Amino acid sequence: MQRLTSVEYDQATPETRELLDQVKAAYGAIPNAVKVMANSPAVLRSYLDFTHDMNKVTIGRKLLSQLKLTTAEANACDYCNSILTSVGPATGLSAEDILDGRKAESSDARSAAAFKFASQVLEKRGKLSDAELEQVRQAGFDDAQIVELAAAVVLGSFTNFLNNVADTELDFPPVEPLHCHAGATCAN
Repeated sequence: MQRLTSVEYDQATPETRELLDQVKAAYGAIPNAVKVMANSPAVLRSYLDFTHDMNKVTIGRKLLSQLKLTTAEANACDYCNSILTSVGPATGLSAEDILDGRKAESSDARSAAAFKFASQVLEKRGKLSDAELEQVRQAGFDDAQIVELAAAVVLGSFTNFLNNVADTELDFPPVEPLHCHAGATCAN
């Protein structure tokens, strides 16, 4: 059962309605995670601004989307994994791209380095060694892009943590656990 209130449109303040209108115009619906954020218009506005600006990153939207999946998996956020997997194809991700993001693995060396970096940032809370930072540079990421990689982890972690705290009710199909993609038998 969801532990934080969802703000429904008809109960929202005028300021919050304006923000919810932006979400509905952009996505055609208002996801439950956004309704939870709507408890604080300041948080919702910040999230929408951060998300909008992150869509301009030079690392590319595909890698950004995959890093959000890496973060959701690492932070055990079922809600984020479900929504990101569901909307992934509409953002240009194939089923393989989605799985690569969730597993933090790729046959592409540059993507693999980004996934490794994101995983290290999460595991070490950003306290990477000089050698670990050099690895992501050697993969072709400059300082601006390293900032973008770290910001992708922060943005993903924000939504992961909030949805884990709220136990946000799924409004997208649930994803299978990763072990189900490794040939294991999984019940629905």
